[in-house]
Amino acid sequence: MTTGFPAFLDRVKRSLLALVLVGLMVFSSGGVAIAAKSSSPVSTYTPAQLEQIKRYLGDVEELRERMLKIPGYVQRKRWNDVQTYIHGPLGELRQTMLRLTRTLAPDVQPQAQEAAKDVFGHLIKIDEAAKAEDSRKALQNYNGAIEDFEIYLNLLPPEIKASND
Repeated sequence: MTTGFPAFLDRVKRSLLALVLVGLMVFSSGGVAIAAKSSSPVSTYTPAQLEQIKRYLGDVEELRERMLKIPGYVQRKRWNDVQTYIHGPLGELRQTMLRLTRTLAPDVQPQAQEAAKDVFGHLIKIDEAAKAEDSRKALQNYNGAIEDFEIYLNLLPPEIKASND
């Protein structure tokens, strides 16, 4: 009977960790989004530019959705999967974000480049954490990447955000 109880505690710990992660994501990205929305730029884009931004945004959002798998891999200590995922499916994230950044207004590009750079920095740190098998560092940087991603997305033209809501 003692073998069942430790397994039960393990499941409880994993469930609590998942709840904490979800809570962190909800509260941390919500606060960042509010702060970033107040500094949204006024749109000066042509319809053709907006269409191009929408095309690139679809790719960026798809990659952001893929990032949601990382906490599960970390939680299950599947370090190889974390590294493979960062270098595989998320490997094109940098180029895709930079392409989208180049389509933005010149006054917004430096902020977008900085936010994108921060996202990449967090992905590098997640990779390092996976090599060191450090769940805490991996999850902290995952949350940081999500926050910086929200900052990046809030720099997009208001018309784009309104059509995606």
